[in-house]
Amino acid sequence: MNNKLDLQTLATRAAQSSGFSAEQAEVFGRAAQWHVAEERDCDALLMALADTRDSPILRLPLMLTDLMAACAALSGTAELTLNPKDSHLAPSYARLLPVHLAECEVVQRAEQLRLRITTDATQSSEMQMTHVIPPSELIQRLKQIARSAGL
Repeated sequence: MNNKLDLQTLATRAAQSSGFSAEQAEVFGRAAQWHVAEERDCDALLMALADTRDSPILRLPLMLTDLMAACAALSGTAELTLNPKDSHLAPSYARLLPVHLAECEVVQRAEQLRLRITTDATQSSEMQMTHVIPPSELIQRLKQIARSAGL
């Protein structure tokens, strides 16, 4: 069984079960893969599912649109201000952009958190996903959330 697919499917189903739209859930599922592949804090994924009214799952797809506009207008480095609640998941969502990211990090500017990306037009935009082995605790929790709505 493919763990990458299982994680994306479970994360998508858990987001739908939590009340997010199918489109928001699908984007969250893809970002969850990158999040785990890059060994980021899995609690951020679960916290994002907790509140459908104030969640990175609502805001970060909009950030992707803004980043694409910035990439089109600028070559090289772009920065966007982040909601502090979005800072843990923002780099994982940025990995979904159809550009090669030479750099992607959250930085502090004065009292604001910002996502800084550097694109490299000389590289292919297709990034290969490494083999993802999600923590069993994350898989179990996502299954519980998805089952709560019978998905």
